Amino acid sequence: MHRLNRAEYNNTVRDLLGSALHPADDFTADNRSDGFDNIAEFLTLAPVQMQQYQQAAELLSDEALGANRARNVTCDTAADSCIHTTIQNWATKAWRRPVQDAELTPYLGLVTVAKGQMDTADVGLKLALQALLISPDFLFRIELDPDPTSLTPHALSPYEIASRLSYFLWSSMPDDALFSAAASGSLRDIKVQQTQITRMLQDPKSSALVQNFAGQWLYTRMLPDFKPDAVAFPKFDDELRTSMQQETELLFRDIAFGGVPADSLLTGNFTYLNDRLATHYGLPAVGSKDLKKVTLTNTQRGGFMGQGTILTATSHADRTSPVLRGKWVMNDLLCMDVPPPPNNVNTMLPPLQPGSTRRQQLEAHKEKSCATCHLLMDPIGFGFENYDAVGAYRTMDNGLPIDSSGNYVDGKPFSGIHDLGAMISADPHFSACMTSKVYTYALGRSPADTPGHMDPAVLKGVAAAFGKAGYKFETLVQSIVASDTFQKRRGEPAGGSP
Repeated sequence: MHRLNRAEYNNTVRDLLGSALHPADDFTADNRSDGFDNIAEFLTLAPVQMQQYQQAAELLSDEALGANRARNVTCDTAADSCIHTTIQNWATKAWRRPVQDAELTPYLGLVTVAKGQMDTADVGLKLALQALLISPDFLFRIELDPDPTSLTPHALSPYEIASRLSYFLWSSMPDDALFSAAASGSLRDIKVQQTQITRMLQDPKSSALVQNFAGQWLYTRMLPDFKPDAVAFPKFDDELRTSMQQETELLFRDIAFGGVPADSLLTGNFTYLNDRLATHYGLPAVGSKDLKKVTLTNTQRGGFMGQGTILTATSHADRTSPVLRGKWVMNDLLCMDVPPPPNNVNTMLPPLQPGSTRRQQLEAHKEKSCATCHLLMDPIGFGFENYDAVGAYRTMDNGLPIDSSGNYVDGKPFSGIHDLGAMISADPHFSACMTSKVYTYALGRSPADTPGHMDPAVLKGVAAAFGKAGYKFETLVQSIVASDTFQKRRGEPAGGSP
């Protein structure tokens, strides 16, 4: 049972009703796990959320039968057949599957009650739509098992496949083309699914991948919450913040939709700049307020690791953090687990003293209980030290020259982000990690590592196909969708998962 998260809810009501509202913006924040907020296990439902859903349903029904009436009601509601057809159409799309007449009875009954109380048919339709929007069939993506306790995998229905595809690539409900393919049964065919994927990645709604997958994996969604110290960084403002976000989003768009190899995240010799961002980076102006693609030659930038998004999001408000930057590389680019520090350890560093760089302070100040992890994280994070806490390039720290040399996880030395990016891109852990990240997001669950589970073998095969195709993102998507774990599901034994 996968509850719609906030992004999915907003997109779904947009596509279902043509809504211009964004009611989920005011919902309780979704829980995150494994780096994403679409993990089904953590999308719980609290009483306060039901109140929010009810309030949203009332607003949406007013809009649907008001400003958007022509879109949502296409017949004369004086006729009972129109009422039936309208509610049936809403339910079929809202629940993302065919509905039986018996399922419609309670909703048709609301119109009857309204008319019996001398209200109009529209009042009854609003009540029916509200009830549809707070039903479990709308709020949850429900996939059924013929035998809920059987561990034997079974194929998903075409409608369930349609929803898996649409919420993976669009964070929204299936469109008419997917519904039609599901209704005909052709969506069971992998080749048909592959054709649909190509179409869907070319649709503007695929921007949801940039906002929701890349936005969480590459931290662009964290940037609005980052508040740099105004005294230390007086020139940082919302215009610069927005430019940083757009720079990263445009890079990921090239990878997701433009056929640019995924390792360009680390080694690309281009970026997107406007005059404001170029000035911040110490690069020549591009003559535009809009971001333009720029080739980088002999500069200190290149790839995502030289962009302000991640450099800012992995810093403290007033200083850089080699620890956070190194941990991000290990956790999010290499999928190497770094445990949190023990509860009894003070992670706050004292103020930097004259005659010492941040690197020297970290090397001298290390709790014995944390030494093992820091010996892995810090030497990677030191490679970013030429960039301050808002991503500007620098050569001095506290009046002393910066040393941006470090050691990779295998102990090999490097100097700066260009060397580090080349090492990460050549590391099989990177392609395997990106595969795991996209797979987790696509399925809305953590890959299992229990003996006998399909996930490890599937991930290995998908990562191999990804690498063989030259790290093309569409190949990665196609391979995940074609996997047994995307195409099938199974039940759980009585008493919980094995």
